[in-house]
Amino acid sequence: MKKVLFVLALVTAFVYAADSYLLEGTAGGGAGTDDRLQYDDGSAAWVTAGVPYYGTWFDVADFYPSGMGIYCGFAEWWTYHWDAYPWDTDLVSLELYNGDVFGPAVQIAQDEATALHYAPVIVTYATPVVAEQNFWMILNTTVYSAVTAPHVLSDASGNFTGEDHSFISDDFILWEPRNIGGSPVDHLFRADGVIILTLENESWGAIKGLFR
Repeated sequence: MKKVLFVLALVTAFVYAADSYLLEGTAGGGAGTDDRLQYDDGSAAWVTAGVPYYGTWFDVADFYPSGMGIYCGFAEWWTYHWDAYPWDTDLVSLELYNGDVFGPAVQIAQDEATALHYAPVIVTYATPVVAEQNFWMILNTTVYSAVTAPHVLSDASGNFTGEDHSFISDDFILWEPRNIGGSPVDHLFRADGVIILTLENESWGAIKGLFR
């Protein structure tokens, strides 16, 4: 019983930490291209502050049924400066991990970037990052900021899969599906590159070895 109560207390504290604001107007850069992986609907509706880790779980098979991974050439994270929660820095850690619905597991990329107001922060990989079928895009506010800055933009509705794909966390262990007012939303996090289609196990292993 004590263990259960402890977990519930953590969840309660975590939910209190996040605060969201409904924007006027929309932005977001539109729908995905042929090789873009994108769960959001193309329009920013909400900004969220007070979160150490924002994450989106990607399953390449949601976009390409035979997809086994992606050579990720660039990725974009949309950020916003909410005046009610001033940033103490515009530096942010943008990270890619292999992992499944339970959370990110193995880091495959990490970059320092400068966050922008109401605009995407884009990382272009000179050597494409090889991500597996299930991978995560993470915006980590704990590396440079003491006040969980910058803030992240989300759309206003669930995605085409009917599953949760955007999450928030205060400890990188417990990941809560992103819901606002009882409705699922998706971060404006997108990945683009060349899709890896079904391969024999030996070929897949050789490809991963090339990019280590």
